[in-house]
Amino acid sequence: MQKINNKPPIANGENKGKGIFLLLSILSLLLLVFLMFGLWYLIAPRLGSFHPYFSLAVKVFLGLCLITISGGLFLIVLSALTERDFLFPHGEKQITLTVLFPINLILGRFFGLPKDQIRQSFVAVNNSLFKATRKRISPERILILLSHCLQDYDCPQKVTADYRNCRMCGKCQICQIIELGDNYSTPLSIATGGTLARKVVVERKPTVIVAVACERDLTAGIQDVYPIPVYGILNQRPFGPCINTKVDLKEIEKAIGLILNGRQ
Repeated sequence: MQKINNKPPIANGENKGKGIFLLLSILSLLLLVFLMFGLWYLIAPRLGSFHPYFSLAVKVFLGLCLITISGGLFLIVLSALTERDFLFPHGEKQITLTVLFPINLILGRFFGLPKDQIRQSFVAVNNSLFKATRKRISPERILILLSHCLQDYDCPQKVTADYRNCRMCGKCQICQIIELGDNYSTPLSIATGGTLARKVVVERKPTVIVAVACERDLTAGIQDVYPIPVYGILNQRPFGPCINTKVDLKEIEKAIGLILNGRQ
């Protein structure tokens, strides 16, 4: 008999709110500005001795970096709060999040915030940006990507190789998600980890992904598969991590509906 974790299941990141990640991002940007000015203060006297224009070139480079990151963050905050598309060029999203996300985790530790809470907020911001930039997509271009821990732990069927191996016994939610995918004619895949998930994405070449996983796998996956947009849904873990996890099926159907309907 599995020991049940009495802690409440972790909810979908969208319901946790975007404020934590956005606030940490602003603080991270301010910290980055402070560090760049400190770096410039230390190296500026030496740079001038190499070549009169070398110091100017480094100053321009640092300035462009700050403008790119701060401009990207401004567009992200604006798009996440309004759920309207201000992310042009869209590369600003990836550059900004790649630079600020690890700093956010460090700052979060300083303020006593758990990593998973920051990751939940990141997923909420990502989903808002997804809504802001979504386009109408045909169902066959959507990929529902699931973590294998949704499968019943004692099930002998190898659904990661082919989800059609599922016997549809009802002991876990895999059968319900398969039925949901069939109803919308949407492809589905189940992965055992990040490496297999990336392999599936490369082979399937989806236009958009609806992914169900834990905070760590979702945040890593969202960044790994860029520029493919991902709508992330956090799993629920009544028995602890990586075993017999659950998901709110309404969230999956809601995500598919958002994609099929496009921008409203």
